[in-house]
Amino acid sequence: MILHLRAAVQQLYAAAPGDFMSVRSTIVAEAKQAGEKDLAKQVGALRKPTVAAWALNHFVREHPDELDTFHDFAELLREAQRTLDADQLRLLSRERARRVDALARKVESAARTAGQPVSDAVGDEIRQTLTAFIADEGAEESIMTGALVKPLQYSGFGDVDIEGVAAVAPRHLKVIPGGATDEEQAGSSEDDEAARAAEEERRRAALAAERVRLERLLEQASHAAADAERRVEVQQARVEEAREGVADLERQLATAKDRLAKATDELDGLSGIRDDKARAEADARRALETHPSE
Repeated sequence: MILHLRAAVQQLYAAAPGDFMSVRSTIVAEAKQAGEKDLAKQVGALRKPTVAAWALNHFVREHPDELDTFHDFAELLREAQRTLDADQLRLLSRERARRVDALARKVESAARTAGQPVSDAVGDEIRQTLTAFIADEGAEESIMTGALVKPLQYSGFGDVDIEGVAAVAPRHLKVIPGGATDEEQAGSSEDDEAARAAEEERRRAALAAERVRLERLLEQASHAAADAERRVEVQQARVEEAREGVADLERQLATAKDRLAKATDELDGLSGIRDDKARAEADARRALETHPSE
C-alpha cells in the first residue's frame, strides 16, 4: 500500500496513459482507507500528463542510459556557454539539432512500442522539451523526475519556465527506472556511496571522452574550412584572371570595330572615286568611237 506522495507519483506517472485515471482513483481510495486523507487529496489533485509528457516520462524510466549520454552533451554545451568558448559553441550548436532529433525519434519509437501513437505535433513538443533539457539545468531536473505533466518550451535565450511542468518539485522526487515504488528500491545499490562515486566517475569519463571527440570534430571541421577557404581564394583568382581576359578582348574588339569603321569609310570613298573614273573612261571611249577617222 502506498502511504506517501513520492511513491504515489512514481506509480501513477509510470502507468499507461489510458490507465492514469483508474490508477489515481485506486491510490486515492487506498489512502482514504488507510486514513491518509491529506495524501488522498494530494494524489487526487495530480494532473494527467499530455501525450508528449507521458512519452518522455516513459523514456526516462525505460532508457536512463540514453538520458545520461544526452546529459553529458548538455553539460558540454552549457560549459561552452558559461566560458563563452565561441569555437566550441559553434560546433556544439550545430550538433545540438542532430542530437535532439535523434533522441526525439527514440522517444517516439519507445512510446509507439508501448502502444501510444505519436503525432507530428506531439513529436514537435518532444523536441521542444529536449531542447529545453539542454538549455537549462532546472528543465533537465524536471524532466528527469519522470513525472512531467506538460511539455517545456525554450525561446532561445534566458531560463526555461518550469513552473508547474512536473507533478512535484524535482528536489522531492528521484525517478526510479521501470516505475518501481520507493519501498521496492529500499537498500538498492543506488543508495550506496561507493556506487554513486563509481557512477560519477563514469559520468566524468564519458564527459571527457565526448569532449575529446567533439574537439577532434572541431579540428577536422577547421581544417576542412581552411581548405575550402583556400579553394575559394584560388577560384577567385581564376575568376579575376578570366574577367581581365574578357576585358582585354573587349578592348581589342572595340579597337577592331574602330578600324573597321575607318576602313569602311575609306572603302566608300575609294569606291566613289573608282565609279567616277569608270564613267570618265566610258565617256572617253564613246567619244573616240564616234570620232570620224578622216
